[in-house]
Amino acid sequence: MGASRAGVAGRYLAAVQADTGQPTAYLPPRGKRYPGVARRPLRWPGPGSVPLGDGCLDRLSAMLLGYAPRRAETITLAGLSALTGAPLDTPTPSRLLPGWHTLRRSVPSGGAFHPNEIYLAWAGSPDLAAGVYHYDPPHHCLELLRPGSPAARLDRLLGVAAAPRHALLLTHRPWKNTSKYGAFGYRLGIVDSGVLLAQMLTSPVDATPRLDLDPVLAGELLGLDAELEATYAVIEFPADADVPWTPPASGGPPPATGLDHDRLGHDAAHPSAVALHRATYDRDAAAQPPSADRLPAGCLPADPVPADGSPAQRLPADRLPMGPVAGRALDLPPARPLDLVAVAARRASAANLGPGLTAGQVADILACAAGRAGSPALAALARQPLYPEIWCLARTVDGIPADAYRYRPYHHRLVPTGPPGAADDTAAYPHRVDRRMVTRGATLYLVHAGSRPVDQLSPASFHRLHLLAGVALHLAGLAAAATGAASRALGGLTADAVAARLGLPDGASPLTQLLVGTPAPRPGVLAAHLTEGNPHG
Repeated sequence: MGASRAGVAGRYLAAVQADTGQPTAYLPPRGKRYPGVARRPLRWPGPGSVPLGDGCLDRLSAMLLGYAPRRAETITLAGLSALTGAPLDTPTPSRLLPGWHTLRRSVPSGGAFHPNEIYLAWAGSPDLAAGVYHYDPPHHCLELLRPGSPAARLDRLLGVAAAPRHALLLTHRPWKNTSKYGAFGYRLGIVDSGVLLAQMLTSPVDATPRLDLDPVLAGELLGLDAELEATYAVIEFPADADVPWTPPASGGPPPATGLDHDRLGHDAAHPSAVALHRATYDRDAAAQPPSADRLPAGCLPADPVPADGSPAQRLPADRLPMGPVAGRALDLPPARPLDLVAVAARRASAANLGPGLTAGQVADILACAAGRAGSPALAALARQPLYPEIWCLARTVDGIPADAYRYRPYHHRLVPTGPPGAADDTAAYPHRVDRRMVTRGATLYLVHAGSRPVDQLSPASFHRLHLLAGVALHLAGLAAAATGAASRALGGLTADAVAARLGLPDGASPLTQLLVGTPAPRPGVLAAHLTEGNPHG
């Protein structure tokens, strides 16, 4: 079976590189709904609402709010005209601040397509009957798909449990952004899935992520066609109380709406992307675990030590020395504890970045991205064999010389790797990105440094690698928000140009990147406070 799958990832990446055309129109993404089923609204701690409590359902609500859109009531065109003096018929106000309710999420997504769904296998509680539910994010409610205890099906999927448990099942709709991103959209969607996984695991609930799943059993539990929607992760957490067991309902979940867009995206998808998806999610793929390969230690630059043989000295200040020490490893300031839960529901991608980033902020962001902060579940994901390496390109960081560095998490230090005299290559960045954003602060790069290049990985390894890259990317973004910095994730880059600038060893490849700087307004855009409201309706 392994021989038949050889080269699937390579053929897909070749198609991504060759796909340079821009679509003529974007298909609008559609939310998934189950019409006619029972719907259970969840508590929303918005203005005028009762704050969430400590009950099991409220803890679940808090987890799901990290993915729910926030309805923002924007200024009307008439109000904008009164403020700016611009006539009502000018196209500029409607482009910058449309005069209708907009949905905003704290979880970034390529093109804001959000190609993921969340399902709940609930063991039962006094305030919610046992069953399998679909989460409707815009309305922050649960749709009942299958009443009755899901325990037997969860035991088949995850193994027999000694105590009652609930589970969140995260799925990926791989063709939701095809019309906008073409072949690259599949890779981008896997990263987006990792972002959602990290967001869910910031919750203080005692959760355990499970990534090795039988795709057929998962599809049977949720009634999904893996060709259009596949389960990539399960998050288990303990049930508060053992409630009376009820037999599961016969039959499968009801039909859903909102997938016509996905079917059109599937039909238009590049055959190599479809082949990669099938090779990852068919029954035989479950028997091929992701590769544990890593780049041999001798291929990476070693930490330099002082000439007298003494260990490198950690500097307690928030700034690091400049000048001659630039050619040596830099010990970073100790990482501070960060409250990721507090920022998980309110972080946003920056529209513009400013200078003023400090070494202390970079140290906190790097440590968090490497899994040294956050919940035990996030730390466990960072120990996965395919978790990406982290490189940093410092540009205007107060206390870190401008250079390319590899971050060594166990020593919490930066090792210079950039070639002498190297300069940024503008070809490495998408033309749509303002250069002022690129050159402010620092850029974090998530890098695959395995004994096999990315294009030679098995489909399961390719998928797991990009999923974990999404986890690291989101952790870095949350950490940036927690330190007062601003960030913007960019999936598009020219791998060869970035690898040369970072001084990556042969076989290593950059996967994605995060621009980090200080919050700054975008020139020419009117700043307006948005009112958070209840999303029901």
